Amino acid sequence: MKIRLFIYLIIISLILSGCDNKGKTNNAVSSNNWGSNVVIHDLGISSAGNETLRLNARNVWDITLIDDAIYTAVGDFDSNTGPTSIWKYDFYTSKWEDSGEVKQEAVIRFINLNGENIAIGADPVGRPTYAEAYILKNNEWVTFAEIENALHIFDAEYFDDAVYFGVSYEADDYPVVRFVPGTNEYTNIPLYKNGTDVICALQNTENVEYKRIYDLFNLNGRLYCALAVSYTSGKTTIEFFELKNDRFEFCQAFKASGMQMNKSVKNQILFNADASFRGSCYLSLGNLYKTSDFIEFSKINVPNNACVTDLLIDNSGGNEILYILTVVKNNNEFNITIYKLNEEDLVKVCSVNNSCSALSFEKKDNDFYVSLGGDGISSSDIGRVLKIEIN
Repeated sequence: MKIRLFIYLIIISLILSGCDNKGKTNNAVSSNNWGSNVVIHDLGISSAGNETLRLNARNVWDITLIDDAIYTAVGDFDSNTGPTSIWKYDFYTSKWEDSGEVKQEAVIRFINLNGENIAIGADPVGRPTYAEAYILKNNEWVTFAEIENALHIFDAEYFDDAVYFGVSYEADDYPVVRFVPGTNEYTNIPLYKNGTDVICALQNTENVEYKRIYDLFNLNGRLYCALAVSYTSGKTTIEFFELKNDRFEFCQAFKASGMQMNKSVKNQILFNADASFRGSCYLSLGNLYKTSDFIEFSKINVPNNACVTDLLIDNSGGNEILYILTVVKNNNEFNITIYKLNEEDLVKVCSVNNSCSALSFEKKDNDFYVSLGGDGISSSDIGRVLKIEIN
């Protein structure tokens, strides 16, 4: 009996010593949770371990791979702080570097527009005259667009030689702005439903808290947008519109009851992610949906009713694959799982538990890169980026 107890204590000691390694930078950790032949590398906190940043400001809302580096979108536009920096992890030096400071409280998205790498600034510091998006030129982030009087920029799409931005205003301007690169031409695009100007109609509704275009969708040669209206009662409505003859026409209203949004999973972005894949748009409102016309929607079942936080299209192998990043909260832990779409079914690639949610991911060769964080979560893992090596 004493021998068995002694062996048991040794096993417990080994387990605890393994747990002590959690969170150390550049530490390779094998985990059966990820499946066989998988190794997790902790690349550290993207903001170079800057502990002076509030936890929310260390969240990596989005990541992108550009050449031989990972770039991270960080910041906290709820707390009126800033400016913030766009950090990058250099594969050659294996270190985090400050790739440039921008006059924003937060950067929330990276977008490739007509072959150019764009960073979306969510909230300008001190709310000056212009909201800004930035373009990476010669390894520097420089101003790409300045949208007058906009409070926030949430998304952008390239369509018919112009860039369309989804924004929000304090005033009752139309929350889609058309911008022609290389010019100072900015045009607000109206939204109509049944022959009525939607924004003008909402202007006369006293209980409207805000009107925002969180997402735009370029699908099969057509441009769509999603208008989110939040009411002081706490209700949120979502309506989809299609660009026709220089104005957006109503397509369909989405039932808010279908949303599964959890602020501990994703911050202010209403739609977590979207991807145009094989003639359809896959989009997340927590749950995963598919549409080809933004009128008819079909729900794709995600195992364990997990929340979809990011979508990724991989073209590297010559066979286009859609990957899905999901999170489900269980007590004080988050189960993070990556799936790939096979027809209409999700096939698990790998899975792990962590004290943080997964907010975004990228893929290079056979390796995944996953960013950790979550609104209101207190954890030393906030802001970390993991490399998931699949052998």
